[in-house]
Amino acid sequence: MGVFSLAAGSVVLAACGGSGLSSASQKAAKLTSAGNLTELEKTAKSEGTLTLYTAIQTEQAQPWVEKFTKKYGIEVKILRLSSADLGTTFQTQEQAGKNKGDVLQTSNLAQLKEFQGKGWLAHYTPAAAHLYPADRVVAGYFYPLYQSNGAIAWNTKVTPADVQKVLVDDPYQGLLDPSMKGKIVLIDPSNGGSGMAYYANMIVNYPDQYGWSYLEKLAAQEPAISESIASISQQVSAGTYYATNFGDEAIFGPLAYDGAPLQFSSLETMNATQFMQAIPSDAPHPAAARLFSEWSSSLAGQQAMTASTGGESSIKGWQDNVAYAEKLDWYQPPKNSWLEWRTDPRFQGDQLETFLEKWKSVFHMSS
Repeated sequence: MGVFSLAAGSVVLAACGGSGLSSASQKAAKLTSAGNLTELEKTAKSEGTLTLYTAIQTEQAQPWVEKFTKKYGIEVKILRLSSADLGTTFQTQEQAGKNKGDVLQTSNLAQLKEFQGKGWLAHYTPAAAHLYPADRVVAGYFYPLYQSNGAIAWNTKVTPADVQKVLVDDPYQGLLDPSMKGKIVLIDPSNGGSGMAYYANMIVNYPDQYGWSYLEKLAAQEPAISESIASISQQVSAGTYYATNFGDEAIFGPLAYDGAPLQFSSLETMNATQFMQAIPSDAPHPAAARLFSEWSSSLAGQQAMTASTGGESSIKGWQDNVAYAEKLDWYQPPKNSWLEWRTDPRFQGDQLETFLEKWKSVFHMSS
């Protein structure tokens, strides 16, 4: 058995009501916590598979979940979409009564809370729940995966040397250099929480230096705009574009460690992304979903996850095993990781829509 990646259009919407579940799986679907992990494992193995709905890059998620498959023999299918598209897909399926996801992973905390309010997420507490800081969990519903700090990244082969010196000390100012005009690719904040957070950090924490007036100057640099995290990292690595404002450490760190001509830098206070995990209340394979929750939230699962994703874990006892953190002699993490954007009302609901519309106006994007 192995790990499979599903293209966005390949997910079959098929009804998965409780009548199709074995009695053991029906019992597992009602669990709020695991009293008998041996029985849970037995039932999960009888289900034989689970589908992971995730906003984590496939190439990062796959080596991680392969360890779960190796340990339990349970096949994992991966549907990877941006947080925004993932939320839309999950919501559409839930409204049609045809959810196919067993585990949901996203950086959009507000959306998870919305799904919780609709009764779409199962109440389940993994055994390792007490090892996480209380402010990182929504008790009984969703628990943290990895955190990744934001950064501005650039290609060290094509970016002029004098500009690189500025990028190290003042990355946003470096993006305004005349030589960077038409050579920058920016993340579209509509792609999901992690993309929006970059601009939110600038507006909230650096309004005078990097607020809307700065963004107007950045727009005058005629940047490309992309919704795809994967294409951004590929384009900057290849030198198609010199730099990007979406230089997440967990994405660009491993690439630089593996030899790509990349470097990144951040502000003293920088937005950070926290991926969270939940179980749909109508998961087609409820025992496998709960077993994955148990494994992935354990210290061993978290160590395996961060080794694969390049992020940081908040679980008690975690030891930093992110290779690039020690091997890249220029690496400096931000002093302050800003996660508060996740619950800031200015970036939720109607206020978020107003924010996005203003961003589109500044960058001359059609609504």
